[in-house]
Amino acid sequence: MTVRRRLSLLLGLLAALTLLAAGCGGKKQAAASSSGAQFVRSDALAFVSVDTDFGSSQWKQLDALASKFPGRDKAIESLKKSIAGQGVDFDSDIKPALGSELDFAVAGGATLNDTKAIGLLQPGDEGKFKALVDKENKAQPDSKSVYRKLSDGWYAIASTQADIDQVLKGSNPPLSDESLYKDALAKQPSDALAKAYVNGPELGKVVQKAIEARGNGLSDSTTSGLQKLDFVSASLSAEDDGVRLHGAVQGSGSESLLGSGDYASKLLGETPSDAFAFLTFKVGKNTASGLGSVTAPFEQTLGVSLQDVLALLENENAIYVRPGAVIPEFAAILQPNDTSKGMATLTKIANRLAASGGATVTGGAEKTLSFGTQFQLHFGVKDGKIVLTNNAAGISGVGSPSQSLADSADFQEAQKAAGLPSDTGGFLYVDLKNTIPLIEGFAGLAGSKIPAEVTGNLRPLRSFLEWSAGSGNSRTFDAFLEIK
Repeated sequence: MTVRRRLSLLLGLLAALTLLAAGCGGKKQAAASSSGAQFVRSDALAFVSVDTDFGSSQWKQLDALASKFPGRDKAIESLKKSIAGQGVDFDSDIKPALGSELDFAVAGGATLNDTKAIGLLQPGDEGKFKALVDKENKAQPDSKSVYRKLSDGWYAIASTQADIDQVLKGSNPPLSDESLYKDALAKQPSDALAKAYVNGPELGKVVQKAIEARGNGLSDSTTSGLQKLDFVSASLSAEDDGVRLHGAVQGSGSESLLGSGDYASKLLGETPSDAFAFLTFKVGKNTASGLGSVTAPFEQTLGVSLQDVLALLENENAIYVRPGAVIPEFAAILQPNDTSKGMATLTKIANRLAASGGATVTGGAEKTLSFGTQFQLHFGVKDGKIVLTNNAAGISGVGSPSQSLADSADFQEAQKAAGLPSDTGGFLYVDLKNTIPLIEGFAGLAGSKIPAEVTGNLRPLRSFLEWSAGSGNSRTFDAFLEIK
């Protein structure tokens, strides 16, 4: 992609916007007239819009979250000084030049190098915008930006005028009238800090060009999911208890990307309540066909067929991590339809690893892969499931806890804050509140200490949840960082 450095005049601002704007606040600006999408070609590869109205409800909510971190003010001052060192003041030069919305549009070309990107904005003060561009161009004369005034106070900015021509609609219908774009944005909340749209068919073309340019022999099936999408959309928003990334995927390729459908996790009830990390997942039916030429080296390395490995994962699987005596204890619970065949597959893999890594495999029905006295992995069948664990008690120490993770107050709080549904396509949970002190403890054992300033700014982080949902050709995904 040819996007020269001066486009970073806009892109670089985004790295500092979150802290600076949250700390500075501001009056609500006049809303942008429509969106930059009204100027962009309808088959654009991607379009991103960022809320730069620092008086909006989203920025106020983000400010409330940022205020929970004791290092916020110091970070804001540091960023302001860094920007001032480049001869630019955030409050007097950048804020008035931005307006209430900053957009980015990308359009494909004949080759990957012909893909172009531009910025679009409706400055609150056109004079400030032009002055900012001129100031940056003087500072970087070898990589200047150019801009073009459109209509209703909107401007396009890019590396060259040719880039602007390639991305704008000209006399053709605009992206704002494109049905895929409208459908994609309809999947997102009306208020968000940022929204993104990717055109599925155009994405498929780009991925295929990348594979062909690489010339590594990967089959078309490797990218079959990406080549069968209608669209991908996403949004980033601030909420009362944290920050959410929400996405939507539509098209026949969504299953291969986001799993085989929703289910209620039963293995959550077999996970101990003090687990600080938990993952539940199923492997999609089309996984094998999507791995292409990766299959052969995979099978050669492990000494088993890919199909046999996937058979281990065909139903719900779970992995959890909990505090241990010295190192964290982990366990993986698998539910293959044929546990005998599954154990045979794992035994072959263990023997291959032992032969190549100086380890040993011992045991009968329950086996142990030992790497000296440092680490032992036990695996066997318990209650119709295959269990793998480093628990000193072996597989007998896994499952049927007196209190499960589902009963944990911390998990229930995280579930409520994130809005985790009972049925998902799989989810990941991390208990940050209890994981961070654990990391501090390990650092102490290693003879080092995490600075108090760092730990203080980690304390507001409570949990992280990520999941997918949906069925058929329409899926969603969410990631939620709980902050309190």
